[in-house]
Amino acid sequence: MKKLQFILFLIVPLVNFGSMFVLKSQFDNVPKVLIQPAGYAFSIWGPIFLGMIIYSWFQMKTDRVDSPHLRTATLAGISAALASIAFVPINYINIQWLVFINIIWHLISLIILFIALRKQIKLEPNTNTHWYYLPTQMYLGWISAATAISTALMLTEAGMVLPVEQQVTITAAIIGALILIGTFMAFQKGMVVPLVFIWAAIGIIVENGNYSTIKYTSVAAIIILAIVSLSQIIKRKRLAF
Repeated sequence: MKKLQFILFLIVPLVNFGSMFVLKSQFDNVPKVLIQPAGYAFSIWGPIFLGMIIYSWFQMKTDRVDSPHLRTATLAGISAALASIAFVPINYINIQWLVFINIIWHLISLIILFIALRKQIKLEPNTNTHWYYLPTQMYLGWISAATAISTALMLTEAGMVLPVEQQVTITAAIIGALILIGTFMAFQKGMVVPLVFIWAAIGIIVENGNYSTIKYTSVAAIIILAIVSLSQIIKRKRLAF
């Protein structure tokens, strides 16, 4: 199963990035929603995919402590990889409720992975183990933010087009929810998640900073999440886990 996980995470970037060289961009016909950050923010997929390859390679090492938590983490990792591979053909179909289901598939898999690794790391004698687990939190953080984007896209496709003022208010509320989620995760030894939210908030400012409510809510998110995550990093003397 560990070898399968590694092979799948080698395939993930080939499918996701390779399709861009062969086919027309899968995002050309996606409608615009205010929670969506600037395009450059999605470059985070590169570090995530590379990090998950390194993570799955590390999990194959013989000095991993076998446990039910490790087996659960491996199954969850395989599920996340399959969701990422499936995302490409699903997104090309351009049916947003299918994309939403795929994102939820991602999210559930990565939550299970986070919980399992948080238990597994207590069993590991290698003090460097937490460094190899960090990409899983980056992945979880970005998919959490993507869930909000996918929800907005699904509702837009369904015909729920609200006045701009209401869209701005809802976007600010979603950013507020990300602040709460990021703060919660920081206190659950998931300090990378709020750092990813900060990255997303910067992208939102770049893309939709002309709306003052969105701009200042995003600035507040950056400040609050930076304080919370950095305080936890200083307290625990490690980046996460």
